[in-house]
Amino acid sequence: MVNRSRTIIDEVKDRLDIVDVVGSRVELRRSGRNFTGRCPFHEEKTPSFIVNPQRGSYKCFGCGKGGDIISFLMESEKLDFKDALKQLAERAGVQYEEPKPAAPEEESAHRRLLEINKLAARFYNHLLLTSADGAQARAYLEGRGIERAAWETWTLGYAPNSWDATLTFLRGRKYRPEEILAAGLTVERTGGGHYDRFRERIVFPIRDRDGNVVAFGGRAMGDAKPKYLNSPESPVFTKGAHLYGMDLAQGNIKYENRAVVVEGYVDAVVAHASGFGNVVATLGTALTPAHVRMLSKLTRNVCLALDADAAGDMAAMRGWEVLRDTVRQRYIPFKSRGRIVGSQRDLEMNVRIARLPRGEDPDTLIRQDPEKWRELIANARTVVDHFFETVREGANLQTPEGRNQVLSELTPIVSDIGNAIEKAHYESRLAQLVGLSEQDVRNEVARRRQAARTRRTEVSSLTPVQQVAVEDMVLALLLRYPRLVAEAPEDLMADLEKSQNREIFARMKELGPEGLTGEALIESLQDPIRQHGLVLLGLVDTQPELLSNEQPEELRRRVALIRRRRLQDLIAQHSVLLREATEMGDQAGVRALLESVPSLVGEVRAFDPPKSTYFKDTRS
Repeated sequence: MVNRSRTIIDEVKDRLDIVDVVGSRVELRRSGRNFTGRCPFHEEKTPSFIVNPQRGSYKCFGCGKGGDIISFLMESEKLDFKDALKQLAERAGVQYEEPKPAAPEEESAHRRLLEINKLAARFYNHLLLTSADGAQARAYLEGRGIERAAWETWTLGYAPNSWDATLTFLRGRKYRPEEILAAGLTVERTGGGHYDRFRERIVFPIRDRDGNVVAFGGRAMGDAKPKYLNSPESPVFTKGAHLYGMDLAQGNIKYENRAVVVEGYVDAVVAHASGFGNVVATLGTALTPAHVRMLSKLTRNVCLALDADAAGDMAAMRGWEVLRDTVRQRYIPFKSRGRIVGSQRDLEMNVRIARLPRGEDPDTLIRQDPEKWRELIANARTVVDHFFETVREGANLQTPEGRNQVLSELTPIVSDIGNAIEKAHYESRLAQLVGLSEQDVRNEVARRRQAARTRRTEVSSLTPVQQVAVEDMVLALLLRYPRLVAEAPEDLMADLEKSQNREIFARMKELGPEGLTGEALIESLQDPIRQHGLVLLGLVDTQPELLSNEQPEELRRRVALIRRRRLQDLIAQHSVLLREATEMGDQAGVRALLESVPSLVGEVRAFDPPKSTYFKDTRS
């Protein structure tokens, strides 16, 4: 479904790659950051037709024709704008609707939400700059090396220790309580009414690429939990679609031809204040496909700057997988005397990982030694080098078990390398690391690559329910819509089979709807459960966009599905016991088991969920 705040045109351009569309009609070859070929609109011997994937544009310097992905299809297929857009929307998997003016009330509601956020940002900024209550916040920011000039640049603010200061301020500007609630600035009271979401926190306004304030992040200054509290999703804000600081960083990213991705608001603010203007931060989520598409329009060089701990390594792997899967690998033809003689797989993003020293995070390192930060980013490792080093550090190569661990963890990464020369290099390195011959390692890489292809084929034939444990998806749904935690049935804990999921669900209940964020949850967990929490965090952006009245119903569907499956497993266990009792001649046991099965079957039918768009139970 297309987000109402964006147009079909934006969605199509985000999802489709102009090189793929043009390349289906024109033979293209890489030339630096661009692709070149012979113009399809006039005859020429020397290629003068250029496609720029970052800008999403094409230009012929022979005939002068140029434009975007839509104008290319219009020109090459002789289509009008509507038909070209419709065809591209179908290819992109975007539901096409006849362009029509937005209803005045929709435009007004969207505009008013942005106005509310803008006013709230100014309100919090004013309190930070001038109020007596804001002294602690001012001292905290100065202690973190964030000076007053940055407070204005980023419109940093302070939310006072009050239950209704924000609500009272905005109502005084004639905004209705339900509008303020929709903007995510207040929370509904159980007994009716509303109270401020952000209280006694430093506030970081989150802007879209155009500079509109769409949400807020609030950081506690003391021991309050959670440490970071973010706005919920709203009609103007989707967490996985925004990067903190993108409005300020996009020009620098283009100029430096590199984006640096960090994990915290303070990291980004300190980086910019120290002259590193190409830094952006995720909003408590893993890197998402939307982030990748946004960055790919500005640069093909991305550096992930991560903490030197297990969570950082997991974030690096998730970030790399998203980059790899979102920015598709292309097959660039090799030509000899005009004939195509082979091809090279080429990833359209050059991803590197800067691993910080133990105990350091970006903002402290930048403040203490900016030149060391500059050097760290400039010398960031390739993804493969990073994982070679990380895996090597975590394994005992003196034991067969340790060498097998290294082989198991690194062969999938080596098998994913498309360039034959690079692949041979890392196969040789891996062979030296584990003490095998290069041929043995090549055979193992090939075997595991084939096994991975087989698994992908098998997984692609499964329903979403079969691909990911349903209980994992229930917890991911709670993470995306924290208010559902209060609506989760009390006995859900007993239905969760995985012990780590029971522990995580207990933490969610402790944090509650207001305190549950991805950051707060991960912070409350210890390894190895934290690792599973990171997996759940990666599933959040796969959850469907649901209206508030649809969310409880989807939760009920999923819980019913879990219970139905648990009861089915119980029936299967009864069948085994029944067979054993029959074989042993235990007539009393047989009668008891036979009497209990019908009631179990009845319970299964009672929990048979309604047909769901997102989950279908294919088991009989």
